[in-house]
Amino acid sequence: MADCKITYSQGKGFWISETFMQLVLHYIYEELVKPQYTLPNKALFLEDMDFKINGHADGYMTLGWGNFIQTNTDVQTMTQVLQNTKTYLQNQGGHLSLQQLREVDTEDTTFKYMLEKKPFPTSELIKVLEALLQMLAGTWNTTSFDMSLNY
Repeated sequence: MADCKITYSQGKGFWISETFMQLVLHYIYEELVKPQYTLPNKALFLEDMDFKINGHADGYMTLGWGNFIQTNTDVQTMTQVLQNTKTYLQNQGGHLSLQQLREVDTEDTTFKYMLEKKPFPTSELIKVLEALLQMLAGTWNTTSFDMSLNY
């Protein structure tokens, strides 16, 4: 399972397993696709996330949000998306079931293999979302944090 460095601004970010980041992006995508969110180039942004969820960025996955989130309004919109994604995951209880993991729409066979073994703790995905929220707010100060998830 390869790791990737997720950064948003000024090289600040964290290292995480690509498979786990794909799972985080899946839930962000599911929220962002809703019509109440408007961002410039939203369709392209969703396409970029879908590309990563499907495993087509293996070995070189990046966040890439700097291309889509440029104004304070964009930051506020994306903050709301992340907050709502976090709330959704909190409402799922302690774990995502194997059925929920199997329902993730991806072409990535490695992703499916890695996540078919046991339920995934929602608290670990929330930990990543909290880091992304801090990155958007400009309060994330680490350049090379190891986001090891307990799975």
